[in-house]
Amino acid sequence: MMYYLNAMFTAYKYRMYPSESQKDLLEKHFGSCRFAWNYFLALHNKKYTEEGKGITFKEMGKELTLLKRNEEYGWLNEANSQSLQASLMNLDTAFNRFFRTLGGFPNFKKKNQSQSFAVPQHFHIDGNRIYIPKFNKPLRIFEHRDYSGKERNLTISREPSGEYYVSILVLEPDIETQQKPVKAESTIGIDLGIKKFVTLSNGVQINKPNHIKRSEKKLVKAQRLLSRKGKGSKNRQKQRTKVARVQGHISNQRNDFLNKVSDVITKVYDTVVIEDLNVRGMLRNHHLARSISDAGWYTFTSMLKAKALKRGKNIIEIGRFDPSTKMCSHCGNIKDDLKLSERTYHCDVCGLTINRDLNASINIKRFGLISLALPTDSGEVTPVDSYTNTLKLLEREGIGASVLEEAGSPRL
Repeated sequence: MMYYLNAMFTAYKYRMYPSESQKDLLEKHFGSCRFAWNYFLALHNKKYTEEGKGITFKEMGKELTLLKRNEEYGWLNEANSQSLQASLMNLDTAFNRFFRTLGGFPNFKKKNQSQSFAVPQHFHIDGNRIYIPKFNKPLRIFEHRDYSGKERNLTISREPSGEYYVSILVLEPDIETQQKPVKAESTIGIDLGIKKFVTLSNGVQINKPNHIKRSEKKLVKAQRLLSRKGKGSKNRQKQRTKVARVQGHISNQRNDFLNKVSDVITKVYDTVVIEDLNVRGMLRNHHLARSISDAGWYTFTSMLKAKALKRGKNIIEIGRFDPSTKMCSHCGNIKDDLKLSERTYHCDVCGLTINRDLNASINIKRFGLISLALPTDSGEVTPVDSYTNTLKLLEREGIGASVLEEAGSPRL
């Protein structure tokens, strides 16, 4: 049996409740760090246009020191100097990622968007109090869950809805984890969809929660009211805050749903097979971009990987070009003319009729096992315990699920 020491960085996010005087100082930090980012981004663009090369992190640091000595920019000294340096470091990292084709070109930051600044050192956490430089009194947080490990840095942010949060990056201690073996009977294939969020290869389908759908209807109404407010008016600003609050509420609901589903799956199954989806490319389809973005596929797969790593479970990713949807899960025939509107897969060769998503999830599991040169069927049926446990845990979490009982469909 394989064991390994599992040490990893984990971010813990908590709601923050600053006083009015602390809010003013936080806003000064947000504004100073935003100014530093925008100032040196513009300086970089100008220098690159004139000389063919940008400004280095060392040069930005020297220029920032001169700015702080300038009486015109003396207000920069009211912010934590290390937070300003962290902003420049993030900008330098963004440029390096862009030139290595790992990310897009850095954008200018706007005042009405989410604001944040980092505190890399000299902070102290005592229960529900956080002590950081430049603040005479501690900032109060709601510590809804504990953590163990050493705090490395923290990031304070303000959402457009006006809520404040702190994200604490923690290096968790080494934990000896037993790695689960990959077996066909304890493996599950997952097909991600829009109408049905997840279809498992054993026939379980997980639906998108109704409360998220209701919140999305509220968002449409709030955005419609925003469009009717006069530009620059106080009422428009108030309505913009209301829209941001609804958007934040939907985001929290979606993350809660994704956390619960990924938690159930990694608890019940030892190996999970997923597709390496090109989400960025899919978002270019303007007809499906909104639905794909709302589904949160990338966030869900990231949660699956993180939870699997902690529990010693396995994640297998199959190629994005494997024909999981168009291939018959019974005979292997490829149906090239399969349309997106066809929700039932009918094989012209063997006559299999099966739900389209279930057919894809069965193939995903099979491709994952084949990639490890493992038999796709151990000769055993799917354990009843894992099948029923999935439904029980989903029901306990308040998540709606249904079972596909397709005639002639293999239960893998």
